[in-house]
Amino acid sequence: MIPKNKKIALLHPKVDTIGGAVKMMIFLGNFLKDKGNEVYFFTSSYDKDLFSKDISFPVRVIKNKIKISFEIRKYDFIIIGNSPMQFVGVLSKILFLSKARILWWHHHYPWYYSENKGFKIFLKRYLEKFFLNFIDLLIGNSLYIEQALKEIYKKEVKILNPIVDKEFLLYKNKKLAFDSKIVISYSRWVEGKNVKQIFETYEYLKENLKNFKLIIGGEGIELQKYKKKYKGIENIEFLGTINKETIISNLEKSNLFLFPSDIDSFGISALEAMFVGIPVVAFDKKGVREIVQNGRNGYLVSSSKEFSEKTLEILSEKNKNIKLSTGAIKTREKFTIDRFEKQLEDIFLKIKG
Repeated sequence: MIPKNKKIALLHPKVDTIGGAVKMMIFLGNFLKDKGNEVYFFTSSYDKDLFSKDISFPVRVIKNKIKISFEIRKYDFIIIGNSPMQFVGVLSKILFLSKARILWWHHHYPWYYSENKGFKIFLKRYLEKFFLNFIDLLIGNSLYIEQALKEIYKKEVKILNPIVDKEFLLYKNKKLAFDSKIVISYSRWVEGKNVKQIFETYEYLKENLKNFKLIIGGEGIELQKYKKKYKGIENIEFLGTINKETIISNLEKSNLFLFPSDIDSFGISALEAMFVGIPVVAFDKKGVREIVQNGRNGYLVSSSKEFSEKTLEILSEKNKNIKLSTGAIKTREKFTIDRFEKQLEDIFLKIKG
């Protein structure tokens, strides 16, 4: 059963940019609060302007991580997001004798196990393996992460799939306008998100299709050179920093969502698009495979060339666009709030006994 009347600490290093991991920690916190728990979010950095409307529980901004360990010592549960908060949570047990049950929800592949560079990486791995003895349960956000964690840590892993925000859950299907030929993509454009593919596809469409438009949302260092290069181009719109209302309003007028990421372990933006009835083109890798069903609600591709070709194919064939959109809408039936709650119940039952 999901606990009630408990004190729960959520730990995430930074809550200052809109990304999938931050969204999910906030969603989980709101969900647990609605179940009657006392929830607090501990972080080292917080952008109140970005998130205050979404968070229904207190946020504690504490730069000193040892102080966070001290503050959470009397909590019943500690739920960890991204590294290095696993060390902060465990130190509350080692240094301050916390009796909390600790869960570590992995939103990304732990990159420091794919590199062998230097003493710091070696030390982090060594300490983490020791600290894992104090963590009650590992959680993955996808089948891909579940398998990766089992291989790395040799421990049992439970799955808690991300879920879209209530604005998407409650969204009513739009009237689809497939004559518009609008493609959209949005992300936190950091290294590995592969924004280059978006503009390679744009150039391919420019040679093979008339009267189309590209909408791209979000910010990030990888996007900056493309904003300069394509500044003032009539059929490209840069939205900049986006919120849920902006995302939904732009998805509503789009035909297709492009998900070029090489690094995402799940792909919450792809799922958001499908909740609005927009099919997705993505690379056949990692967690997005759980969302995109090839030929039913989008396409999974194996090369940059195929990515662009499938984009053109969908925009050029209205009936195919309608078929894939219908499949996208049906995806809502899999990623429901009831499924999320059942997965969470299984997690708490596991650590209870």
